[in-house]
Amino acid sequence: MAANPHATARAASTVSILALLSPLAGLLVETTLAWRFGAGSTMDAFRIASLLLLFSQQLFVFQILPHTIVPVFSEFCARGEQDQAWQTAFSLANLLLLPAGLLALLVMAYPQPVARSLAPGLAGEAHQTASLLVRCFAPACALMVWSGVATGVLYAHRIFWLPPTVQIAGNIILIAAILSFGRIPGVTGLAFGVLLATGAGLALYLHQLRTLLNQAKVRLRWAIQISDPGLRKSLRLVSPLLASVVLAQCTAVILNRVLSELPSGTLAQFGYAWKLSQMVSLAPLALATVLFPRFAELKLAADGEAFRDLCTRALRMALFLSLPLAGLVWAVREPVVAFLLQRGAFSPHATETVGRLFGLLLLGAPAAVLTGYLEKISYATQDMWAPLAGQLLTALLVALLASRIAAQFSAEGVMLLCSSLTWIVAVGLSLRLSWKHKALALGRLAPFSAAIVLLALAGSWVGGKSANLLVQLSAASFASSALVAVGGLLAGGILFFGLALLVRAPEASQLSQFLLWQGSNFVRRKHLVLGR
Repeated sequence: MAANPHATARAASTVSILALLSPLAGLLVETTLAWRFGAGSTMDAFRIASLLLLFSQQLFVFQILPHTIVPVFSEFCARGEQDQAWQTAFSLANLLLLPAGLLALLVMAYPQPVARSLAPGLAGEAHQTASLLVRCFAPACALMVWSGVATGVLYAHRIFWLPPTVQIAGNIILIAAILSFGRIPGVTGLAFGVLLATGAGLALYLHQLRTLLNQAKVRLRWAIQISDPGLRKSLRLVSPLLASVVLAQCTAVILNRVLSELPSGTLAQFGYAWKLSQMVSLAPLALATVLFPRFAELKLAADGEAFRDLCTRALRMALFLSLPLAGLVWAVREPVVAFLLQRGAFSPHATETVGRLFGLLLLGAPAAVLTGYLEKISYATQDMWAPLAGQLLTALLVALLASRIAAQFSAEGVMLLCSSLTWIVAVGLSLRLSWKHKALALGRLAPFSAAIVLLALAGSWVGGKSANLLVQLSAASFASSALVAVGGLLAGGILFFGLALLVRAPEASQLSQFLLWQGSNFVRRKHLVLGR
């Protein structure tokens, strides 16, 4: 499973395309939810119940299992022990499936206490709806165990296209389920859509896993080998990862509990703003997904300079992508919210509020991207405790400050707190990786970061001015919101990219070469199809 530049480029190309399509599908979900339910008590309940899904995804699919399986699987394969690698993956999955299933049954039996603990401020119909959705979402949480195992094994085999494909398919299924039910039983559509999307995603994962098993001539085992040395090592890696995920979800629960005490609809507005800010981060994080196995391999190869060079270049590209993107979207945040959400039950007042919250969360979006890269580098070094320390600091500060800030500055103050803490964690992880693991050359990152910030600010200023000009030239409508948003993004983006090429930023040249390569491949495939 040795990497080569062409394979990495192809993987990055595929994942980049899917990483652009996945946020689009996610935005369509948010648009459908806004049209159907607006920003009222039903969406408050949905956002609270969705915390269970978010916790399970972080626990199994995004954090623990992939970041545990990839280093251990790669280490066994590097020693020629493929059978042992597979056995470790199976044992870990089966071991975690038992508590996940029991916990899901417990939540299904007692959904109301769970809903009450997540959002004590919800009452009446909103609390009942949240309890119903909590009960319906619980089985989906247990099914994610094997999805997470499959994700880790696929990453170890350089197969990156399936996880975002599953996300896209799941979002499409959820949209179809919402639209298939009428307005009154719409919550039923939400519950059915989530369960169907989770089951379909698991089926796709297991199908691809079966293909790899057949190629490796390995039989699927349901037994748990407690004496397996790989399992013991995996469990040692799991412990800090589990604590990190639990702390992250505690932070989310604390935030939602605080926001549930504010006026009705605040949770829904926060949910829309948070989802939109996540969409900005997904595409830049695609490269981190592709590079994670490579991080682990170079660390195992004991080539410190090559490892440091790859990590530094990865963070430079992360900054090059995330800083201007966050700045440009911030400059046109209200037209973006109006274009995506303002229709049906979603009011202009909700657009204004969500736009403010969205803008404050965008301030921390580049830090969230950096943290994603830094966590993967930490996991590649098998240092699971540094990200845990960052989550612990965040949880403690949110627990101490969020309630007081919400009482004085409402939801806007809480969003600013979240963005500030994200930057603190990103800087802390950078310093630790640089000093302890020699994984980063901060001397190369600091001047580059300052230059990109200046270019991003110039692009954002031009994007905002262009958007204001388009607002004056167009009438207030759905089409004009799209025109303002797209026009501002294009104007600012072209200026930023042009300035980056002018100052000869290597990342600008690499990105332009990548886009040209993508375009030539598209033209070549088109000619092949027409030739047939």
